[in-house]
Amino acid sequence: MSAVSLKPLAVLAFVGTALLAGCKPAAEPTAAPQAEPAKAATAEPTAHISRTARLQAFLTGRYGKDAKLSGEWRGTWTQEGETRPVDWQVCAEQPVVTGDSWQQLLAVCGALADGAHIDPGTIDFFVLHPKGEGFEVVSELTGERFGSGGQPGSASIIRAGSDFYGFRVEDGWFGQGFSLLSQSLILPGPKGLVATGNVRSHIDNDAQYECENVDAAADPDTAEDCRTRRFSIDFALRFDDSDRNARVWPLLIEETGNTCGGKRVRQEHRFTLDPKSWTYSFPESLRREGCE
Repeated sequence: MSAVSLKPLAVLAFVGTALLAGCKPAAEPTAAPQAEPAKAATAEPTAHISRTARLQAFLTGRYGKDAKLSGEWRGTWTQEGETRPVDWQVCAEQPVVTGDSWQQLLAVCGALADGAHIDPGTIDFFVLHPKGEGFEVVSELTGERFGSGGQPGSASIIRAGSDFYGFRVEDGWFGQGFSLLSQSLILPGPKGLVATGNVRSHIDNDAQYECENVDAAADPDTAEDCRTRRFSIDFALRFDDSDRNARVWPLLIEETGNTCGGKRVRQEHRFTLDPKSWTYSFPESLRREGCE
């Protein structure tokens, strides 16, 4: 099934001694955990060059003189040897404290100006560290593809451990009466930023064409069939911070809603980050397109 992303929808730190020490969504229940504002607020640099000035300088150096912190600018994206016009914008940014220092997390989203239905958008992810009067790149993952219709979806910054921060991306597809939304996590690993896994954030068939205008009195059989096939399920993602000092917190996904036949669903799934592959072992059931 092809995917169309949600533009209105709008996730670090690196493991290692030179990096971090441990380093917006269709359905409200799926809102991702955000990095703590209070902690982030303490992350402003003490140097005379402001964080805003550093960010602007980095963007200009990386994306050209038209790049800016607020709003879109026209640029290009080379995909499989083809350079195409792209509207870039900063879609997530936040400073975070790491031990006795701080780093800057940044995501830059690119929407294809001439994107076709099957075309993904792109997102670049960066972990930056203040150096001199600017930023140096600690880690980056660029050219990542998300969504379709040329739109990349949305990115947000999450806290996944005591000093462990990353990105969450949400994109989605709507068609033939179905809504399929997905969420992906980009986290820092031992060798750089890693796409650690992808699961659904919401699925439903509330607008299935053959059931939209069914008259239950005139066509009870069709109405009953539609009722038994209807589903609407949320997959809310959060991290278990019960041990606040743990370097990496366990990931929890709460699956709730109504599945086929009118059955209620409420189930919690718990995952840990594999230390070798640096990924989550998500089952296919959390990437499904239907009720089961």
